[in-house]
Amino acid sequence: MDDEFFARVGHDLRGELATMLAGVHYLLRYQKDLAAAPRDMLERVRGAGERLKRLLDEFDNSIWLRADASRPMAITSCDAGELVRRAAAHLEEAAAARGVRISLDTEPDGGSTVEGDAELLRVALEYVLGFAILRSRDRPVQIRVSSAGGGAVVTVIDEAGPVAPEPLARLLEPFGERAAIPADPVAPRRRERLGLGLAIAHGILAAHGGGLTVEPSSERADGGTKEPVAELSVTGLRFICSLGGIRRGSPTGSPETQGRSGSPETQGRSRAASASGDDE
Repeated sequence: MDDEFFARVGHDLRGELATMLAGVHYLLRYQKDLAAAPRDMLERVRGAGERLKRLLDEFDNSIWLRADASRPMAITSCDAGELVRRAAAHLEEAAAARGVRISLDTEPDGGSTVEGDAELLRVALEYVLGFAILRSRDRPVQIRVSSAGGGAVVTVIDEAGPVAPEPLARLLEPFGERAAIPADPVAPRRRERLGLGLAIAHGILAAHGGGLTVEPSSERADGGTKEPVAELSVTGLRFICSLGGIRRGSPTGSPETQGRSGSPETQGRSRAASASGDDE
């Protein structure tokens, strides 16, 4: 669970993957005489490579499974609504491919500004929203941005059905999310996540003084029941993301006041490149 270990391994794996994808992209673009069968195979390899890039992002971000007060963060003023929109934009293609309609409800008074690392908070929200999308083929996912206790709260609600109490209790643990994702009827063996995303999101939000909780929900995106009621059947899960709100002016040396260039994966690759003398 050492940051340098993840940085070195992630850097080396990404270098090899980049070389393979470059070759595939070259053939698809310039080899105009490719027959349908080999072109289809190259497209499948390209798709697998793109998925592997996302899995490596998850691997890099898994440093947040372990709390470390000395880990630097780039703290700025962030608008929670904008963070959610950016996270949803990153997942737009995945949502469309699964027939998921995402709705967003934000407060009109603009009271959703927090102090935090914008890129990290986006990553955390993207893991939560991405999990809801994976569960929700042809079903809606609802996002709400609100303010509570002086901080911003992002609530993600899906209608993908209930999760049994035991796996629900482990959902925020590493690999716990696998038990809550039903097999995809289109590609049942395809791996879209390592199974660390929710645990990473929990770690990132905790580092900002916030947190992540999950509970059963009976709410529907069509304006149905607003709160779970014992008499109603559970329709899905509700994820409550408290973004915290690290304040500027924290004691020198704390993670709140240290600068950082780029995302966690960029930082990790930079450290690895410096240590090995390689350039990606």
